[in-house]
Amino acid sequence: MQTVHHPHFGAGELLKTYMGGYEWEVLFASGRRFRLPAKEFTAESYRAVALPPVALAEPKARISLDTDQFRARQTLEALRVGIVPVQDAETLTIGLEAERVTLDRALDRSRERGGDVLAVIGDYGFGKSHFVELAAACAARELCRGRRQPGSGRGAAGQGAQDLRGAGQCAALPGHQPPRPAAAARKRRWPARRDRRVRASLPARGERCPLAAALLALAECPSQTALEATVEWLSGQSKPRAEMKSCFKRPPRLYITGENARQYSYLLTGLSLLATLVGYSGMAVLIDESEHYSLLRATQRERADSFFQAMIVSALGLNNGRIDARTIPDHNRVEYPLSYTSEPHLFFLFALTESADRMPVGTWLAPSHLVRLDDRFIEKDIREFYNTLLRYHALAYDYTLAPARYADAANIAPGLLARALAQHRINLREVIRAAVTTCDLLYLYPDYAADEMIGELKAGLKV
Repeated sequence: MQTVHHPHFGAGELLKTYMGGYEWEVLFASGRRFRLPAKEFTAESYRAVALPPVALAEPKARISLDTDQFRARQTLEALRVGIVPVQDAETLTIGLEAERVTLDRALDRSRERGGDVLAVIGDYGFGKSHFVELAAACAARELCRGRRQPGSGRGAAGQGAQDLRGAGQCAALPGHQPPRPAAAARKRRWPARRDRRVRASLPARGERCPLAAALLALAECPSQTALEATVEWLSGQSKPRAEMKSCFKRPPRLYITGENARQYSYLLTGLSLLATLVGYSGMAVLIDESEHYSLLRATQRERADSFFQAMIVSALGLNNGRIDARTIPDHNRVEYPLSYTSEPHLFFLFALTESADRMPVGTWLAPSHLVRLDDRFIEKDIREFYNTLLRYHALAYDYTLAPARYADAANIAPGLLARALAQHRINLREVIRAAVTTCDLLYLYPDYAADEMIGELKAGLKV
């Protein structure tokens, strides 16, 4: 077996590879067995292949891409149904310059001032899900800019695990003795200032904190199965799985029914606080397809309202000016504050379709917190996307973009697509699908002339 080294878990034996070598299953010297991205290890999992140069007109600021043939084909399969994969959200975004500025500012406020909220509103097929994926990519980059630079090697890994143990110990609720700390955690006391921050906002009644219990269990999980079961339980599974018994016997109650909005905003802001304590800048919570709200019964809508309002208040603070925190009800068995801390550094984003039955976000949020997506895209945006798409296509199928064949398509097809979009004949998702189809036709049928393809595209779009 091949020996590999992970910066956090140390040396281990490579057991299996998945997704063409993109993920590795490794048995570590500690006895733990995990499936992790290959790029996290010292050895390279795959050779990054630079996209081939395109002898066509390209934007002045050329986008730098780093992918391989397998992943390029995966990207194209998603684009054929009008979906941009999350790993390509930034390189294949069409336009959205102003919206990205709004997103960047919200992430800055979340990192520096405690939190922020964005509601993304738009019709079907105009990029709401893509904007959520773009926000996820940007948040992963921005909120990983910690206040202190994380170290590397086994020492840093031990410190991170120790931080989680300490946070779990000092987060235990009043009236209950916390679990006995592990030997590694007892060697170094949790700093008093961090203790005060974690204890600043705890549930008023003496029920053991689910977050504290889960953290202590995760720090000692003996296997990937037990770890995943514990994470699923903390994520809202109705019943603890049997695999969790190796971590802890009797987990605290998580309330699946009833007024549980406060409990979940408390848990999520607690996780965000813990992220800042171990070196990150905060946490992002992103919810897509919130338009399902319109399908709920009246009582279900009231509880959905409570959840979204609790998350908004948690991220923006009690003085947000639009929501009275006192109107958000408690569960009948336990009282939870809306936020684990007054400075959770939480970014909350949710997307919904414009309709008469959507949730009343206009009464919850100021206009500066609303991002509206429509079909106002200029030809330059679609042209840049099309040229990037051609480079992905050439890499995926290992061919060279001959200028004599592809120049007309690159110059004319984006203009036709932009005109059809401006005339409301197609939506953004259909623009993506049509663009991929033109690339496929030119590649698969060498005798299919580019001007013939452009003529049929124009007739089909009726522009």
